[in-house]
Order: sequence, then C-alpha cells, then structure tokens
Amino acid sequence: MMKEIGHTISIIRQNKGYSQGYVSDGSLTQGAYSKFENLSTGIRINTFRDLLAKLEISLEEFEFIHNGYEYNVRDQLINRLFDMSYNNKQNLDQLLAELTEYLKVHDDILLENISKICKSLILLSETGKIQQARIPLQVVWESLSKRNHFYIIDIYFINSILFLFPLETALEIKDFAFRSIDRYRDFKNIERIKINISVNIMLLLMKEKKFTEALNETTQIIKLSKKHRDYLRLAICYVRRGICLNTIDMSGEVWISKGKNMLLALEEYKMIEIMEEEIKSYEETIVW
Repeated sequence: MMKEIGHTISIIRQNKGYSQGYVSDGSLTQGAYSKFENLSTGIRINTFRDLLAKLEISLEEFEFIHNGYEYNVRDQLINRLFDMSYNNKQNLDQLLAELTEYLKVHDDILLENISKICKSLILLSETGKIQQARIPLQVVWESLSKRNHFYIIDIYFINSILFLFPLETALEIKDFAFRSIDRYRDFKNIERIKINISVNIMLLLMKEKKFTEALNETTQIIKLSKKHRDYLRLAICYVRRGICLNTIDMSGEVWISKGKNMLLALEEYKMIEIMEEEIKSYEETIVW
C-alpha cells in the first residue's frame, strides 16, 4: 500500500541524512510530502519515481528494501527457475510444488507458464523424450511466437526451453531473440543472456553432430563470457570446444583440461560431473 511505502521512503531518507525539503523539491510541497511519509496520503506514480531518483534508489532496489531486504514470494519463484545453471530434477520438483500452491490462491499467467516449463524439464529428465517434454510448452510457445519482438521475460523463457526445439527452429529463435536483446542494449547487463542462448545453441549443434558449426558458436561465447566475466559459461564452452575438436582432429584435450580446471577453481563440482558425462557421451577418452 502507498501508506506503507511512505514509511519505507521515510526510513531511507533519514538513513541518507536528507531533509524532506530536499527530497520533495520539484515534486511535492513539503507539507504534502510530510503527509505522504506520515502515512496519511498517497502520491502519483510519476511523483514517486521522482522521489526515488532524489534518494538515488531504483524501483527494484526500493521494492527489495520494502519487502524486508528480500524478494517477494513471486519474484523468488521466478528467479529460482532462471537462476538454475543446470536442470536438477529435485529442485524442479520442489519449485513446481511451490508454484502449484501459489497458483491455488493467485491468478498469475507468468507463474503458470513457469510451472509448464518445470513440467517439461521434469518430463525430459524422467523420460529423455524431447517430443513428450515439448507438450506442456505448446500453449506458451504459441503465445510467444505471435509477438513482434520478445520482451526481457520472454527472452529468459526462451533460453530456458531453447534446447527443446529442433535445431533449425532454435537457430531462427536465436536470431529473433538477439535482435530483441539489441533493442535493450542499454538495459543493465541484458547482453549476458546472449551467452546462455549461445551455449544452448552450441549444445544443440553438437547433438546434431554439426561440430564445425558448434566450434564457430564458441567464438561469440568466449568473447561475451570474457567481457561479462561469466567464468562458469566460459569453462563450459572450453570443455565443449574440446569435445568438438576431438571429433574433428583429436586436438581438444587442452581445451577440456582448461575448462575442467576452471570449474574446479570455481568449486562447481556438480558441473564437472555433468561435463564428464557429456565427454563420455561422445565416446572420447580424456586423461585428466
């Protein structure tokens, strides 16, 4: 509620040592501002944004502070899916259970779509059948595919399910997603999502045994990973680059060792296990 928001604004202002007159200047009379802080009146959203600018606080940071220095339940559920570095069935089962409980009392299309993603990823984990795993996502994709461009949340959705698409479709989606990302080029670190998308495309190319094309994909991944200091994806890229090279001319061991050593330094032990399984799946014997 706006009245509760006024109290949070008051705390931030006092912690920063700013006067009511300074914060309200150009937006409200000091009297109106004082009433807002004292929980007796509300203000327009544009005025509220002006106050946040004076307090040097973004809307996202304000909401985090206002919620007791944590994300609200809805944002936590969203972030848990998009923050997963690999599909862990146990984590997906838990997330799906919590989403199901939340949706019993909230009408939320976004979280309904996230629950569908969880169901698809769980199905893939249980059956290994991509065609079956695509079924829960059909409605989601039908909606996304009709849009003239992807919004940020759409891009995160697409990245989560990209590897479920046929290669030709995935490549088209990648190009469309990258054009949408470029529209947001000045929005925080949105370019980082290109790394995740390219990593998924590289994996799809490898599954189709298009190892030369997969190697070409590493050029952008390495460049962007270094630019954004995303060492986890860089390490994964090195390992997969090594796998691709081994299928072509048996010169990939140095890249695999480099990637695995990075994962070891990062203490990403589960990811090392996943990479080991990938190496075995391509029937390569690597001495490490």
